[in-house]
Amino acid sequence: MVPFIVPAKEKVLLKIGEAPKLPEAPSQFDIFVWNVYKGQKAHLFEQDFKRLGENKDFIFLQEALLDQRMPAMWRSDFAAYEWHLAQSFHYKKDLSSTGVAIGSRLTPHSVDFIRAKTRELFWLTPKLTLFSEYSFGEKKALFVCTHVLNFVTLKAFTSSLYEIAEKIARFDGPVVLAGDFNTWNFKRYMIMKSIFRDLGLEHLDLEDDGRILKLDHVFVRGFDVVKAKVHHTIVSSDHFPLEITLKL
Repeated sequence: MVPFIVPAKEKVLLKIGEAPKLPEAPSQFDIFVWNVYKGQKAHLFEQDFKRLGENKDFIFLQEALLDQRMPAMWRSDFAAYEWHLAQSFHYKKDLSSTGVAIGSRLTPHSVDFIRAKTRELFWLTPKLTLFSEYSFGEKKALFVCTHVLNFVTLKAFTSSLYEIAEKIARFDGPVVLAGDFNTWNFKRYMIMKSIFRDLGLEHLDLEDDGRILKLDHVFVRGFDVVKAKVHHTIVSSDHFPLEITLKL
């Protein structure tokens, strides 16, 4: 018997907190992207998350965990943020859930998700991609946080990227796509770049990139890139956080 429950589609999305009503959206903003390893290294994780996430306009998380600790930290230390989570599955033992999340100082005017059609081999867990649209004056921008399939065939991996690309292709405007793409070999990496390049998305080269295995990536369209770097000294997760500054 599997130790988790996959929620029905109408129960996947969850909101925590409320963004303040800003007089106007910023034209330049900071984005923080991190696979947080479900916060397993609790004390170290909380220190790093509070320090590196502080004052960021958007926070993209993979393996976010709705337990007793992580949402409490969102509500206290990131009280000015609105969090939207797409839940991948619930653990049967305590009903905590994990998935991808976007926290922001702005309220999105639409939030949606897609669930990959294929599940992970062995664990049989699904992977999700979260889509949030934000208004910047008269412009609308699409922010996409993803955690792509890992233990699957190359064909299934490729198909899951096309599922994401098909939804992005229906949006005519600026796009940020970021997250854990599980590109642990060269074929996966090149397929990923090719699919999103065809949508006009630029793959960002990151400063201070000391990673040997590059699993996490950022793509943008319609933005000027001010800064894009890796925090490569973090040990509180099995992934290094990424930090990006963009300008409309």
